[in-house]
Amino acid sequence: MSNFPKETSLPKFYSTTALIAFIYAGFTILFLVYKQFFYVNGTWFHGLTVNGLALLNTLVWMGILIVFKLFLNRILKYKKADSLINVSLVFLLIGLYTVTLVVFKSVQLYLSLDGEQDINSLTSFASTSFSSAVLLILSNIALIIVTILLGIRILKIDIILNKLFSILGFSLILLGVFSALSVVNITGSEILTFLVKAFTAAVLGYILKEASQVNYADLPVSQEPEKRNDLNYSKANSQTVISSQKVAEKTEKINVLKRSKEAVPAPEVIPNLDINELEDKEMVISYFENLSKEELSRLEAVVAKKYTQSLSEDQIKNLVIQHIVEKKSYDHNRFAPK
Repeated sequence: MSNFPKETSLPKFYSTTALIAFIYAGFTILFLVYKQFFYVNGTWFHGLTVNGLALLNTLVWMGILIVFKLFLNRILKYKKADSLINVSLVFLLIGLYTVTLVVFKSVQLYLSLDGEQDINSLTSFASTSFSSAVLLILSNIALIIVTILLGIRILKIDIILNKLFSILGFSLILLGVFSALSVVNITGSEILTFLVKAFTAAVLGYILKEASQVNYADLPVSQEPEKRNDLNYSKANSQTVISSQKVAEKTEKINVLKRSKEAVPAPEVIPNLDINELEDKEMVISYFENLSKEELSRLEAVVAKKYTQSLSEDQIKNLVIQHIVEKKSYDHNRFAPK
């Protein structure tokens, strides 16, 4: 028994079904032994016994499949095998109906053993047996195909107990293959079908047993997306999308402003020379005023190219004077030996 609290434990019927699956596997082996060593073909009692056991076998297997379907849907949130299990249950139900009809008619035949009524009962039983056999064969063929497809789908489950689900998938595929061989009367195929079915039931029961001992809250779930049709969810989702768009637009505007600020260079500092503080003030001004137009234009271009912004006439004049002072252009003796 699990020590986890109720809200984190799997419902008890999963572990109960696991026990039933183990018992079913043993029952299938016993059924096989009876059919191989004790069954007498053509006798009413043995025919009734085999059909009755087949009826019980189908009912229990359907119950195990239903619980397994609930386990996949509710616990693992894996719904990709749901439709295949449903189709399997439908064809099992058809087989159940045909076997039940044969059992009912056989009991009716046993209870009517006098004269003309006996002949009518035999005719009715023969007709029912023939039609039921045809329907059972058709449903079995469809069930074989569905079982193989279900096995392939089960192979893809990798949520928990990966190896066990792989074994279960392969065993279902083998069950479908040997059932197909049994339908066409291949020698020994019926024995293999019973053995594989017993093994499949045991593996399925073991999966439910192992899952029942795990904390329900810790169980991972399938990553397949679930459809949401709830109106409130749609509204909330649309509001989330709108708010996300607004945040994205606001962020983009901020980024644009930042890029704009980064693109605009900081204003350049234009140095300003106080001519009155120069020692050779008279010589500098005299030199500047006597510059030719060509030389003045050249010097203006030299100082202006150092700055990207537009300069006023006063700024250009001041910069030219600074250039003259730095180069000492006004001093004609600057190259004389000292």
